[in-house]
Amino acid sequence: MREDEHHVLMDFFNALDEVFFTVDMVNFQVMRISAACEKLFGYTQTDFLSDPTFWINIVHPEDRHIVDSEDKMLRQGKSVCNEYRVIHKDGSLRWVENKVIPILDPDGTLLRLDGVTKDISARKDAEEKHRQSEARFRQIVETAQEGIWTIDAHEKTNFVNKKIADLLGYTQTEMMGKELYDFMDDEGKAYAIACMERRRRGSKENLDIRYKTKDGRDLWANISANPILDENGDYAGALAMVTDITQRKMDEDALKKSEANLRTIFDNTDTAYVLFTTDLIIQSFNSLAQKFSEKLNRKKLILNHSIQEYFAKDRWPFIRETLDRVANGEPVSYEISYTIEDGSVKWHNIRWLNVKEGTGKNSGFILVNKDITEAKMAALEREKITSDLIQRNNDLEQFTYIISHNMRAPVANIIGLTDILTENELDELVRKEVIDKIAKSIKSLDTVIQDLNSILQARELAYEKKEQVNFQELMDAISSSIHNTIVNDGVQFRYFFDEVESVFTVRSYLYSIFYNLSSNSIKYHKSGVPPVITISSRKMKNKVELRFKDNGKGIDMRKYGSQVFGLYKRFDNSVEGKGMGLFMVKTQVQALGGTIRVKSNPGEGTEFVIQLPL
Repeated sequence: MREDEHHVLMDFFNALDEVFFTVDMVNFQVMRISAACEKLFGYTQTDFLSDPTFWINIVHPEDRHIVDSEDKMLRQGKSVCNEYRVIHKDGSLRWVENKVIPILDPDGTLLRLDGVTKDISARKDAEEKHRQSEARFRQIVETAQEGIWTIDAHEKTNFVNKKIADLLGYTQTEMMGKELYDFMDDEGKAYAIACMERRRRGSKENLDIRYKTKDGRDLWANISANPILDENGDYAGALAMVTDITQRKMDEDALKKSEANLRTIFDNTDTAYVLFTTDLIIQSFNSLAQKFSEKLNRKKLILNHSIQEYFAKDRWPFIRETLDRVANGEPVSYEISYTIEDGSVKWHNIRWLNVKEGTGKNSGFILVNKDITEAKMAALEREKITSDLIQRNNDLEQFTYIISHNMRAPVANIIGLTDILTENELDELVRKEVIDKIAKSIKSLDTVIQDLNSILQARELAYEKKEQVNFQELMDAISSSIHNTIVNDGVQFRYFFDEVESVFTVRSYLYSIFYNLSSNSIKYHKSGVPPVITISSRKMKNKVELRFKDNGKGIDMRKYGSQVFGLYKRFDNSVEGKGMGLFMVKTQVQALGGTIRVKSNPGEGTEFVIQLPL
């Protein structure tokens, strides 16, 4: 070949993407290689021309046996064409197809190799993707739980796969040619006929069908059905993908029964439940919740309505704050009480619960409302009994004190005077004087006994029937009973009962408390200053606070504060009294479950503050 022809040929080879090469096998030297080698392998022509072993070094180690196996065939004069991987200079792998033609001399000695190598990486990638796709398809087919069933235009079976045949208990051959309806009961057939009419009109459907297996069992299947149309667009049959859902149907039936049982329990529990979303929309509630709502709110619970509709406007800020706390994972529980029409008190325990999804996200709330009146009343009764026992113990101590102090003196006098009477030499005047003194001691002793009886009677009155007592009506009755005193002393009463007008309590007790405090204010008024008595009421949560304030003499609390409510304790001897009034007031207030305290300064009047259960 002429030199100019050789250059033209090499220019042509160099313009192609394929790598052309010639190897001198006698001297084992690369004679020429096209410039495309740099694009394919990342190495220059010089790299290959300078080292005859360079080629084999870039072949992937796992594929070098392929190149090694070519030598024997080439020396026999046989052309080879192999595919293997090479390592690009940048480290990436390339697939190449290498075609080599051997040139032998007349004696059969291998003189030269002419070859062409081209990049087939794209083809290999496509083949690998295709292989993977086929593998996935085969896996789907092999592991699919669906049966495949086709019928012709006359509803005759013309194909079933093994899966659907196994589901129905037939062989594929037994099913061929049979109508679709041969595998259904009369009810299923009527339903299927209606579906087939829609299919003929080109409708695609997904529906549940009940079949009968060969041994008579029910088989529920989900059918994804599509019409088959011929080249003219006319109905030619139908294709269905069939999935066994018998277990699902059984589970659904079991779930329905379970839901029915749960609903029965839900509706017959002694606790009310209301479930609502984070958007405050009611999703569910039980019958007791409906009963509570109708009774307390005068409203029926309605699904898809806002829970906010069932709370007063002034109550809602508290509820909103509570829901925020619950959404943040804080448990919220509290007790509420209210008075019903007959005057009795009801107690409820309220709990707010957070409903979370599997991810932990808040998806709603549950309002739990339980009537705990019976338990609460029992607890309150226990507290009252305990309080009564403590009070009775205190009373016993007080009675012991009275007996040891107030009764001992008159008894000792009676004993001593009685001893004098036994003397025979007493004249009539002395005897009469002794008898008079004995009579006074007996009267003093009787007074103490009457006081003790009054205290015991006050305790017993605590068990009288309670009723709603109006403050203004009570004070009108007291004012009427002490009318002359009010007129003579110029007493002024000022009432402020607007916030709380009445309380549910023992009328006789409250009358006694009001009477004693009013009388006490009048008795200890400043000389020359008409008594002014101010009585007010206000509500404090579940209590009512009563305040009795006067402009009287006042009490030195630093000196007498701890003795104000003591029995037979008197701090002003300018007026008559025994020191029983305030003791009785405190006794009666405590018997009603309340508390009393006093605020006073000498010359500035006195204020009694009473708190009673509302």
